[in-house]
Amino acid sequence: MQDIFREMGATYSLLYPEQSGLRTPSSTSVLVARAVAYLQTHYQNPTLTTAQLAQELYASREHLSRAFKECTMESIHNYLIYLRMQHCRKALEEGVSVLNACTESGFPDYSSFLKTFRRLYGITPTEYRAQHRTMVR
Repeated sequence: MQDIFREMGATYSLLYPEQSGLRTPSSTSVLVARAVAYLQTHYQNPTLTTAQLAQELYASREHLSRAFKECTMESIHNYLIYLRMQHCRKALEEGVSVLNACTESGFPDYSSFLKTFRRLYGITPTEYRAQHRTMVR
């Protein structure tokens, strides 16, 4: 949970530097803010890679990865997984099937999605969906 708040604070600082005490956004923070905005819009693309993101933002993959990690304390890959998991959890809470939630969220591989979900939340997506349905009723 602390990671989520840290990430939200870092993202807010990047997107609204004048509100976070920073005077002028650096080119690095602008690049990372653009990357965050792009990821938030395109996370459902299962073929999205760091290299594609860098190309879209006219930056080298290495520079973008380093800048992103420096500003958000998270890798681009982990942030992308976070966005996809947030979407997937919402879909599961709305009663969408696990397979559809997986594909709609942009996960390219069902098997690795299941492993990642269980590692992050300690239960399977099916169990998560069942628990939420029980809580709603």
